[in-house]
Amino acid sequence: MVPRRFARFPSFPALALALLGGACSSSGGQFGGSGGTDATGGGARATGGMASSGGAGAGGTAASGGTTHEGGSAGVTGGSSGYALPPPRQCDNQFWVPGCTKGKADTACGGVCQAANACEDISQKTGAHVGFLCPRFALGAAEMRQAAVDDFGAHPPFTYGIVGHDADTGGLDGDLHTACCQCYQLVFDLPEAEAQVNGNGPSAITVPPPVIVQTFNTAAGGGMNFDIFMGAGGFGAFNACDSTFTSMKSPSGLYLYSAFPAEGEPGSGGVNAATQVAGCKNDRNLVTVDTLSSATCVANVDEACSRFASSTLSASAVESSIASCKASNDPASYYHINWKVYAKRIECPVHLTEVTGCKLGPQGLPTADPKVATAADAAKDSTFKPNRSTTTMQDCCKPTCAWQDQVVGQNPGLKVLGQFNSFYTCDQTGAPVTE
Repeated sequence: MVPRRFARFPSFPALALALLGGACSSSGGQFGGSGGTDATGGGARATGGMASSGGAGAGGTAASGGTTHEGGSAGVTGGSSGYALPPPRQCDNQFWVPGCTKGKADTACGGVCQAANACEDISQKTGAHVGFLCPRFALGAAEMRQAAVDDFGAHPPFTYGIVGHDADTGGLDGDLHTACCQCYQLVFDLPEAEAQVNGNGPSAITVPPPVIVQTFNTAAGGGMNFDIFMGAGGFGAFNACDSTFTSMKSPSGLYLYSAFPAEGEPGSGGVNAATQVAGCKNDRNLVTVDTLSSATCVANVDEACSRFASSTLSASAVESSIASCKASNDPASYYHINWKVYAKRIECPVHLTEVTGCKLGPQGLPTADPKVATAADAAKDSTFKPNRSTTTMQDCCKPTCAWQDQVVGQNPGLKVLGQFNSFYTCDQTGAPVTE
């Protein structure tokens, strides 16, 4: 069990400081992605917000204003009015803001020319907004569940999530330099060996429904891997989540949580019932539907997942992490283990991008196909690529793809809708920072 992501530093103009990225953790796999000029980041949690499905004008220089919008709750209802927001704040999603002179209030963004990442040393970034990963992005969070309903109806065939993923150049991702904000349909095949019959297939646990995911991080295990963000998914190389975790501190000194589940940290996938929670295996050390469903396993998972607490996040933001942790360990949809998957790049569903903030223009890609729901279905469809994998993470750092430089900057031909040109960054209260 090893981390999924490490930091990489971009090259900037003379005054620009490198923006360190937070590391994704996983429940397995190898380190991915080397080289390049990426600035990876970390993030906080968002609590929903005001309805605003429209965007500001395309492009342009960041303004000096910008308001943080927050709202919504873990019980989001009523469609996208519960989670759609204005665009990400342009002062906070660029490596260096054009027209800005550091400390000069009459220049762009009031002279605060760089944003900061909770997983970096912020001592030289006076006044900079410090960003975190938004809890509303977690697999199983209320906003994600509602977005899937809004896109596919009352009983959606897909679960929504976000992933760390490196460009599979020449494969799934063509000639893209980064996979930021791209979307994929993942169809699950086989879990790790301990959840296979006799450790040699087929699956001994229920294969979960397909997911549709959008890329929020790079340096996440290579182009064959998808590192899914879920509650207590595992730190990896960085931790802006847990203020009590003494062996791995945030360089900024800032965290989202005052209490956090300790299982599987830092590099073993977090609260993974199959490997980190007592009472979830049989006497042959295998994981099955029965072991995951046992009263002991369910109680121990619930106890671990319920340890989230925060002095800064709203109650609904904390509940998003608890709900995601429990949902990802649900025996009927057990995502919190490494899986082999089939993958296909697709156009992003509209309401998923309203949750994340990153809206790409049409790329001529197919839309998600509900008829491809099982590995057998995907094996018959040559547009799905086999032998991909999933891992898990939650490090709370500002995401790589919360920088527009990583979205359109790395892929100049990529079109975005207005100023929806990056993932949202969240502040320490869990609110997305918007225009």
